[in-house]
Amino acid sequence: MQLIKPSVQLIRTWGSEEDIGSMPNILYRHGNRMSLENRIRLLLKYGHYNVLEFLGAQWLIECSRACTHELVRHRLASYWQESTRFVDYSRPGNLRFIVPLSLASKLTPILEGLTNTYSELLTSIDIDYARLILPNALAQRIWVSMNMREFLINFLPLRTGLGAYGELRLIAWLMFNTILNAFPITAKWVWDNLPRLHPDYNIGYAKRIVNKAHVKELTRKYSINDPRVLSILSAFEDWDIPVPEGLRRLMNNG
Repeated sequence: MQLIKPSVQLIRTWGSEEDIGSMPNILYRHGNRMSLENRIRLLLKYGHYNVLEFLGAQWLIECSRACTHELVRHRLASYWQESTRFVDYSRPGNLRFIVPLSLASKLTPILEGLTNTYSELLTSIDIDYARLILPNALAQRIWVSMNMREFLINFLPLRTGLGAYGELRLIAWLMFNTILNAFPITAKWVWDNLPRLHPDYNIGYAKRIVNKAHVKELTRKYSINDPRVLSILSAFEDWDIPVPEGLRRLMNNG
């Protein structure tokens, strides 16, 4: 049994900001003398988010099964997920778990017990049924493909808000970090407008109820009141992962 941390790997991106920057020429049948940055920011300012469907990315993500359950709720995306039917988790290196560091000491004995029980069950019952005892902490690899309208306008504002599930919040920020260089103008506009793209962005959740006191606690802890920065710092600290340089630049430059 092995404890690991969530991770995100960018596989590829498609489309270009030059492409979407030229779309007003098609719409109005004339050239545009504005800079590429101004054209894109103007499109997004007036809600022409459909141009972002011409941009997209694919990622290979490893996170807990609890996290993948929330991830696949975003239906305007494509997924290819590791199968618990066809992966024999009794083989060395296959059975890995993802839990927050703060819970590792409490959950490790339970996970070790489940590991032993799973291996014992495989000697007497089919893998289809042995897998029923595998927990939500099970590490799963999942290939994700999204266009940038779904990712930047729907997924990111919902899953990076302070009320989002902590592990998925980390995954969302890691995904965002990987596309900063591919779509810098679009990503910067989304960063600038992120808190207004979802009504619950500034609300914290604790013990299954809306709890604005949680936000105040984070504000005191980090001495800052920007909900985007609070979201990043708390997510990466919870998993003991350094904040990537791209996100640090955004935090430092507003």
